Parts: sequence; structure tokens; C-alpha cells
Amino acid sequence: MTKKIHNINTKPEHWFVQQGYTDPDELIDHNGNLQLPEKFMQIFSAYNQHNIAEGKDWDTWPEWELVLTSLDDYLTFGEPDTEPPEAVAEREHWLGLMQFMHDSPAIAIDGYTIKVTGDYGHTFSFDMCIEYEEWVTPGSLVEHYEKTVGIGVEQLGPPWQPNVLQFFMKGVVEHSLGAFWTCPEHVPKYGGKPTVQATEVDFCIEQREGQSFPLAMLSLLHLCIEDTHIWKMGFEHDLSQIEYIKEVESEWPSGRPHQDREYL
Repeated sequence: MTKKIHNINTKPEHWFVQQGYTDPDELIDHNGNLQLPEKFMQIFSAYNQHNIAEGKDWDTWPEWELVLTSLDDYLTFGEPDTEPPEAVAEREHWLGLMQFMHDSPAIAIDGYTIKVTGDYGHTFSFDMCIEYEEWVTPGSLVEHYEKTVGIGVEQLGPPWQPNVLQFFMKGVVEHSLGAFWTCPEHVPKYGGKPTVQATEVDFCIEQREGQSFPLAMLSLLHLCIEDTHIWKMGFEHDLSQIEYIKEVESEWPSGRPHQDREYL
């Protein structure tokens, strides 16, 4: 799923000019909203112009601009001789994710929203939240930042801490088939069968515990593009919901109790 980058490099801005490339400063909107995925990605692409031109893996870490983003401080500046291997690995994951998003024709970016077109034509959407390192409800981050950032917004806690209010749902991936969808024909075993309990138009796909966000998101993008296993997962979740409801109705024919004492 990911390419191993054995050496992460850093290059001063003047190196690019000397090699006939554009000064990264001219390609990065330092005054813009670098939390937007496209603007964030431009930081990485600006420092990997040489790799783009030569068709090589991205291996050059931005010199300083990531301090303008909400990326963790321990990642922004590299200290190869002293930093833990986990930090080196996470930088590799970020470089791999940014290159994949930059190169893949299946991925479109609109504001915070990532839209992925699968191999069988279905589309999947979610917002990429760099601040919380989560994929969240598509279209929700604009409202979230309108309500939590800027003049007139109530600050919870000390002013140096971020606002803890969240106006989004984590782990949400919206799909193009709508509610009560029928499993696409190409999906083994379940193709052509209708769902029964799929009242929502999205899947809940959470990050695996302990996995870095860029690696988890790269896996999610591959899952959406592959456009098969994601439907199998969704359909099997629907089957489990059907079984759960059957058990509840069998155990409590007149309706599930609402208070713990009613279980006695």
C-alpha cells in the first residue's frame, strides 16, 4: 500500500532555483488557508518538483512551511540523528499520501472535501481534517470552522488552546448509491442484493488504533478506488444489523425496555 522511502531529504529553497526549478516560496500561498488539503499538498509538491519531473518517489520534506499548519510540531522539522523511528515513518507516510493524492486521476479536491471515483464508477466523499487527523462528514468542516474560529466565536478554555467544539462526525464516508442501496453487481456473493437497514447514505469507517493518519487515509483511498471490498463491508454490516434486530424482537416482543430496571 505504501512505498518505502529509505532517505527523507531536505533541500534549501535556493537549491531548486539553481537546478532550474521554481523557488518553493513562489508556489506556496503562505497567507492562505493551509488547512485546505490542496493548499497543504502544494507545500509538499513545491519541495518535490524534481521528483515530479523525473517520475520518482517524493522524498523531500518541506523546509519550514509546515509550521503554518496544524501538523504536529515533532514532524515539522527533521532531526535525523535524534528523532525516533516513528517520526521518520510518519513523514514517509505523509510524503506517500501527498504524492498519491497529487498523482491519482481518481481523486478530486474541492475545499476540504475529497471525492474519490472508484474503478466501477461509484463515488465516495469525505472531508479531510488535518487539524484532528480524521476524515469526517463531507461538507462539514466549513461550518465547523465558521463556528469555532474567528471574531465573535466563544473561546473555551485558555486562548492558546484550540476550541474543543466539533461540528462533524468522525469516520464518515458518503457514497453515491443513497439509502437502502443495492449491492453492486460486481461484488462477489452479494452483488445485486438489496440492503434492508441501510437508512444512511454513508459508511462508518474508522482508523485502526495505533495507525498514523496519513497511512490510514492512504488505505481508505485505495479502498474507495478498488470499489469492491467497501461494498462487501457495508453489506455485511447491514446483515449484522438485521440479525441484531431479530434478536431484539425475539427477546422483547413488545419492545425493548428503556430503563435498566425493566431488564430485571
